[in-house]
Amino acid sequence: MKIGIDARILAHPKCGISTYISNLVTNLLTLDSDLKIFLFSDSEFHSSHEKISSLDRVTKVIFASSKKEKKHWAQKFLPQKLREYQIDIYHATWNNAVPFFRRCPCILTIHDLAPWILGSHFKNKRKEIRYKLRQFFCAHWADFIITDSKASEKDIVRLCKVKENKIDVIYLGVNEEFVEDVDESIKEQALLSYNLLGKNYIIDPLGIDHPRRNAIFVLEGFFEILRRGFDFYLVYTGNFYREGIQFQSLLRRIKELDIQNRVVITGWVPTDVLKVLLRNAYVSVIPSLYEGFGLPILESFASGVPVIATNRGSIPEVVGDAGILVDAYNFRDLADRVEEIIRKDGLRKELIEKGKERVKLFSWKSTAINTLNVYKRILSKYK
Repeated sequence: MKIGIDARILAHPKCGISTYISNLVTNLLTLDSDLKIFLFSDSEFHSSHEKISSLDRVTKVIFASSKKEKKHWAQKFLPQKLREYQIDIYHATWNNAVPFFRRCPCILTIHDLAPWILGSHFKNKRKEIRYKLRQFFCAHWADFIITDSKASEKDIVRLCKVKENKIDVIYLGVNEEFVEDVDESIKEQALLSYNLLGKNYIIDPLGIDHPRRNAIFVLEGFFEILRRGFDFYLVYTGNFYREGIQFQSLLRRIKELDIQNRVVITGWVPTDVLKVLLRNAYVSVIPSLYEGFGLPILESFASGVPVIATNRGSIPEVVGDAGILVDAYNFRDLADRVEEIIRKDGLRKELIEKGKERVKLFSWKSTAINTLNVYKRILSKYK
């Protein structure tokens, strides 16, 4: 079977969708020795994703790379490549790249409908309408849809008017690296580089690249913790844009509160460093206003750090009873819960153990098995 995958996201630094593609491809290859996977993109891959294109039975195909051509990548150029490489089934994984004119079946993964739910992704109404129409039509053009959670499935049925029997919920997994032991030399070096060695800190691993990451909410909760007399630091990891509104707003608020020496913003860090920062955190806060899944939740569980998360989108579905849920707009609620964990050592240990058990329910191998079953089922109907 020849599988084509939209891999354009791999031209960017590591994020949730690129993690999904990398792990899906790697695990699919272990399930069937006859599989061949073609990664279609309009740009060269980012250096953090070079490993995936060097795997056996994986072919990287770059085309339509000019700015003008990229606008027509899915509808004009992609169908030609699907025919040229005799693709049996195509998997659209990012930005609704579902070609209307194609000779093979198409699976569409919709991770979430955050732009629909929050409405803060768009510069103007015209762009919002265009985006929603494209996603609506792609959801109907696709032969089948995969989504990450039951919460996202309900959103797709409600907003895209797709029948429930056209959708499969396939949970994501966690990288084995987060379960493995940390190299002590890397641990000390990483903590020293951020001046965190021997210090208690709260970590927000979501990034600061969008309003839905809710970064200032964490900051306000953290400041409340400081006001209550606790000696803690706050660490933000993940992507941010230096000139972006979210990052600049966060910097201004940090300065207003006069806690510059208490906040560390790392930006994107390699997995081995992220693992160190998670494992040595006192608590991991997932403050998002909406998530279709939330991989940092599983990464925190696997790293043995207690999780406090907001009660929005799919987050409660992923957290289960292994973490503490809070109101996404009530920073005092967040501070109360952090204080509860600090004061009740038994609670912290209980949450750590529950997280380690919870994460066992999610694996990339299971994601790949269920996805391959969808491929086979749809392919059999198409022929």
